[in-house]
Amino acid sequence: MHKRKSEKCTVGWKLLGIIICIAISISLLPVVVFAGDNAEVTWVGDASPGDCEFQVFGNVEKLGYFTMEGLKTIAADLAETREYSWMDSSGATGTDTFTGVCIEDLFNNILNLNDHAGGMIVQAGDGYRKVFGLNAETSGAFWRDGDGNRMMLAWRGTASMEDRSIIDYDLPRLVTGRNGPDDANRSSWATGVFNFWVTVFSDYSDFGRSVVFIEGLYNSGVVTGVGGSNFDPEAGLSRAMFVTMLGRALNPEPDMPVDGDRMFSDVDYASWYGMHVEWAVNEGFVQGYDDGTFRPSGDLTVEHMLLMAERAGLEDVPEDIDPNADRPATREDAAIVLYSLVVKDVYSWTETEVEWTFDES
Repeated sequence: MHKRKSEKCTVGWKLLGIIICIAISISLLPVVVFAGDNAEVTWVGDASPGDCEFQVFGNVEKLGYFTMEGLKTIAADLAETREYSWMDSSGATGTDTFTGVCIEDLFNNILNLNDHAGGMIVQAGDGYRKVFGLNAETSGAFWRDGDGNRMMLAWRGTASMEDRSIIDYDLPRLVTGRNGPDDANRSSWATGVFNFWVTVFSDYSDFGRSVVFIEGLYNSGVVTGVGGSNFDPEAGLSRAMFVTMLGRALNPEPDMPVDGDRMFSDVDYASWYGMHVEWAVNEGFVQGYDDGTFRPSGDLTVEHMLLMAERAGLEDVPEDIDPNADRPATREDAAIVLYSLVVKDVYSWTETEVEWTFDES
């Protein structure tokens, strides 16, 4: 029992470290500003996390903290001026002119994506928050519109749909052209951009604290994706899947059970989940059925998921989960429960405090 608690504590500290990394843009002092060629860069830019106007963090090799002038300076060699086509809801068409740096160039030449990068959550003024895939598909961050333009982070351009004068912006604008000749679309998707969070996954439907939990659990090896940059948060999960996640969180180095310990007739103990099932049974977290089976492919309900988690030490049901819900558990549910189990004090945070990981200081 002592060993299990120690391992749980270790994973908990690792997860907390990931949260700290996500929030690093706000909570730390600057280490490197416009680092030289031989410097060990922790981040780049002309500002610190607490006083920047635009920041990029997450799955990049170099975090970025910039004022508008600093962004212009560091991206000067990559800057472009291009015209982006638009059509409004009435059918009127036209073009806007913008100057800035293309997102693809920003990532490939300045910040450098790491191997886990799969999505980009953009946060801007007026509550704008949207996720983009880091790909060349329509509306992906590297996609080219019908005019051959790429998505741009612009610091200069058309003032508004009504005012066609060219102005310098106080904060960057996220710009892209029309998806197709019949699409009504403004060329400026978002004004007042201040956050890029480069995530592992790009199929989030909302941006509550479960996104932080899923990203942290992935980086700790507790959960995996379903292919590409997808996590599929609304998909159901089997008993074997949840027990495997539970094992990765609390017992990251399980022992392969010996032949005499193999108590279930329908469990493949050489599979990806077998050792986790045996560990969870020995710990008293899960039970089999009277017929000697475990039914690993059986659908997991919210009720059974919470029962397993409570046996493993979950003290309070997360407020995001309805304990009386009569429905299958989802992969997002599992991430919320596991994070609350491993990092017990995470639910002492308020929604505002968790959004602080996304927002400006």
